[in-house]
Amino acid sequence: MPAGSGPSRSRLSTYGLPSAIAALTLMVAAAGVLAAPLSPDSAVAAVFPPWWQREQSAAAVASAGGLIIREGINGTILVVRPTGPRLAERLREHGAILIVNPIAASGCLTAPILPQAPRALS
Repeated sequence: MPAGSGPSRSRLSTYGLPSAIAALTLMVAAAGVLAAPLSPDSAVAAVFPPWWQREQSAAAVASAGGLIIREGINGTILVVRPTGPRLAERLREHGAILIVNPIAASGCLTAPILPQAPRALS
């Protein structure tokens, strides 16, 4: 390859690495903002260990005093409505490995468990 015909190593390391680090930092920051629960009394998505069965995850939610309103594809991601204070803390005590905003976990969820009232057609 003739000299000067391709990008130099110094140019790639000068711009490529810092750009990649900046992009990764922005992605992590955005994920952190989306993952934060909205308020202490709002619903949260609780992520339980992937080797747990749905029944074990549901029992942990019940023990923590939560009400399941949606579930994930494999039953280890559950959207939980609080029935008392400190739900996120209680879910962690009962085995949840991650508590996130349910909007952030919406791609991993299925249809609601609790039936919704039908909407009137307009």
